[in-house]
Amino acid sequence: MEEMEEELKCPVCGSFYREPIILPCSHNLCQACARNILVQTPESESPQSRRASGSAVSDYDYLDLDKMSLYSEADSGYGSYGGFASAPTTPCQKSPNGVRVFPPAMPPPATHLSPALAPVPRNSCITCPQCHRSLILDDRGLRGFPKNRVLEGVIDRYQQSKAAALKCQLCEKAPKEATVMCEQCDVFYCDPCRLRCHPPRGPLAKHRLVPPAQGRVSRRLSPRKVSTCTDHELENHSMYCVQCKMPVCYQCLEEGKHSSHEVKALGAMWKLHKVVRDQISHCTVKLRQTTGLMEYCLEVIKENDPSGFLQISDALIRRVHLTEDQWGKGTLTPRMTTDFDLSLDNSPLLQSIHQLDFVQMKVAWFAFDPGSAHSDIIFSNDNLTVTCSSYDDRVVLGKTGFSKGVHYWELTVDRYDNHPDPAFGVARIDVMKDVMLGKDDKAWAMYVDNNRSWFMHNNSHTNRTEGGITKGATIGVLLDLNRKTLTFFINDEQQGPIAFENVEGLFFPAVSLNRNVQVTLHTGLPVPDFYSSRASIA
Repeated sequence: MEEMEEELKCPVCGSFYREPIILPCSHNLCQACARNILVQTPESESPQSRRASGSAVSDYDYLDLDKMSLYSEADSGYGSYGGFASAPTTPCQKSPNGVRVFPPAMPPPATHLSPALAPVPRNSCITCPQCHRSLILDDRGLRGFPKNRVLEGVIDRYQQSKAAALKCQLCEKAPKEATVMCEQCDVFYCDPCRLRCHPPRGPLAKHRLVPPAQGRVSRRLSPRKVSTCTDHELENHSMYCVQCKMPVCYQCLEEGKHSSHEVKALGAMWKLHKVVRDQISHCTVKLRQTTGLMEYCLEVIKENDPSGFLQISDALIRRVHLTEDQWGKGTLTPRMTTDFDLSLDNSPLLQSIHQLDFVQMKVAWFAFDPGSAHSDIIFSNDNLTVTCSSYDDRVVLGKTGFSKGVHYWELTVDRYDNHPDPAFGVARIDVMKDVMLGKDDKAWAMYVDNNRSWFMHNNSHTNRTEGGITKGATIGVLLDLNRKTLTFFINDEQQGPIAFENVEGLFFPAVSLNRNVQVTLHTGLPVPDFYSSRASIA
C-alpha cells in the first residue's frame, strides 16, 4: 500500500486529494486546487464566441498555445500563457511533489459560498499540471467536472490502515498510539509498554528508538548488505576480475584461480558502470510509479459503488495502457549490450583498444554463462561443465563474445546416452534458447550424432558428413573473424569443409543439448598448428 501513496496526492498541493474532480484527460485535482489554477481567457477565445463565429468547438478544447511559453522545461521556473494577449506573464511554481503549476492571474473574488458553489470567472481556462492539456470551461465552470467518489473512498481506507499500523504492538487490550519504534527490536511501543518492556538500561540501552513515522520508513528500507565471496565466505569482495567479469576477494587473488588474471579496484569498475546504475535507477522509479498505479487499481476494484466505478474505469484503463506503452518504448531497453561497450566512454582505454593487434590475440579464457542460459541447463565445475534436465534441446552461451581475431575452443563429451544429437557453434546474444542451436537465424552450428554430422543455420541443413561422436570425443570450434569463417573439428580432424563463410558481428560460443549429454568446455587453447601454417601460406 505504501507505493500507492503518490497516486492519492494532488499534483498541485501535494496533499491527499480533497473533493477530487476528474479532468477530461483522466487526471485528478482537488476542487479547491482546480479553482486556484484557473486562468481567465480573452472573450474571443470563449466557446460561445466560437460558436457564434461558426467554428467547431469540442467538449475538450485544446488551446493552440505555444508549448514553450505554456510550460517551461528550463530550470528558471518561469512560464507564461503566451497564447493569451490579455493574460499577464505569470511566474510558474512547483508543487510539493515537483509538478509545475500556474497560479491564477487574478486573485479569486471574496465570496461567502463554498469553493464548490462559488462562481468562476467567465471564459476561464484550466491546464492540467500533469499532462499540460488546456480546457476552456463552459457555463457550468468546475461543476461540469465529475467528482471522483471512488478516489475519496480509497484515500479514506488508506488513511485508516496507515493510522492502524502506528498502534502499539504490545498493548493487550485497545492498543494505544505508538510513540516510538525500536529499530533493533522492530517493534512499535506506546510509553507504558516501552517503560515496562524496553527499559533504558542494561543491554537494551544501546538500542535506537525513533519516531513511529521514521520507523515505518526504516522497515521498508532494508540495510545494504556487504557482498561476500562465494569461495571464501569470510572475505568481502574487494577487487574486480576483468577476465572473468566478476568481483573477487583478496584470498582469490592470493591462492585462487584469479591469481594470474587482470584485476581492477571494485570502486573504479563501479564508477565505470555508472550508465547501468542510472538506467537501474530510472527503472526503479518507473517501477515504483507503476506499482503505485497497480495498487490503486486493486483498491478501485474493491469499490462497491457501481456508478462511481464506471465513472473512472475508462480513465484507469487508458492510464494502464499508457504506462504499458511507456515500458515498451524504452524503459527496459538496454542502453548498452556488453561490458566492452561500457568502456567506450573512457578515451585513453578506447585509444589503446584501437591500437591492439587483434590478429595476435590467439587465446581467450571463458566459461558458460548461467545468466543467459535456458533455465533447464545444469552447471557444474565452475560453469565449465553443462548438462540439461529436459529431454528437449536447450541452449547455453559462453560468457565472452568475439568480434575480431581468431579463436579456438574445444568441448569434450563426458556423457553420451541414447544417441542424441547435440549442436556446437556460435550465436548472437538473443538466440532462441528452447530449440536446437541453428534452428533460427541467430546461430551457426554443427549438430552431430553417433554416425554423422550436419551444418545448420536458420533451420537449413547442409553438408552431411560421415563420422560421429561417442563418450570421450572432442569437438573443436574455430572462429576466424579475420577470414569471416567458422570451421569444426572432431578428435583433431576437420569435420567437412568450412562450415560457414561471411560471418560478421559479435558472436558468443554456444551449445545445445538435452539430458542425455554432458560436455565440458576447454578454453585458452592456441589455434591448431596446421591451421596457423595454412593461414600463413594463404
